[in-house]
Amino acid sequence: MCSGIAITSEHRLKKSDLRRLYGEGPFSGDDRLHHIRGDSRTRISGANSKVVKYEKNICLACNSKRSQPYDMAYDRLIHWLLENESDVLRKRFLNFADVYGYTEFEASQRNLYKYFAKSFGCRVNEASRVVPSDVCELFDKERFETGLRITFSVNEQVAANEYPRTVGNGPLHEWQSPDTGDARPGYTCSQFFSWFTVYFWYCIEPDGNLGSTWVANSQHVYLGSL
Repeated sequence: MCSGIAITSEHRLKKSDLRRLYGEGPFSGDDRLHHIRGDSRTRISGANSKVVKYEKNICLACNSKRSQPYDMAYDRLIHWLLENESDVLRKRFLNFADVYGYTEFEASQRNLYKYFAKSFGCRVNEASRVVPSDVCELFDKERFETGLRITFSVNEQVAANEYPRTVGNGPLHEWQSPDTGDARPGYTCSQFFSWFTVYFWYCIEPDGNLGSTWVANSQHVYLGSL
């Protein structure tokens, strides 16, 4: 997000999401949680456990005051989704004016997008790749151009209660142009809270089955299905 010294750790799994699904913790006994990455399975003691954090990857200012509006926009969205779950699953679209209010939705959806841009940047950084400059530079702007596209989808099996509700991240994939070795790489990844799944597409054409493309530029966003 900036060139400041990284002395704090962003959460891989958002603390408020863990609390929504599993409570304050500590997670023990029948309430034990584990963080699973590939073949690795690590016990999570609580929502602020080091297990669910990245290595130090963000400066103190960016991880507190600067990014607070982004985190709040995300939390408001998730709260609204939970409060209106049956309607959202029936209609299959988001109206950001319903989420944030008609006078606030433009600014709030930009903050929501910046929350996801921050999350995407953390994923790329963790993979020892350079976070794309257009992503780093958008945080201070109201209008921006970027290669990062986002879609929202419904995990049908979770929504139908066929699978448990969890929180997590899908794998990060890097794509290189076959024509030139120095072309800008593309990335895809995802994150999810319960049935609500967010897909990230950087310099990759989004899959239309997974939702309408969004870059903080629309009052209405249609949900895809997986």
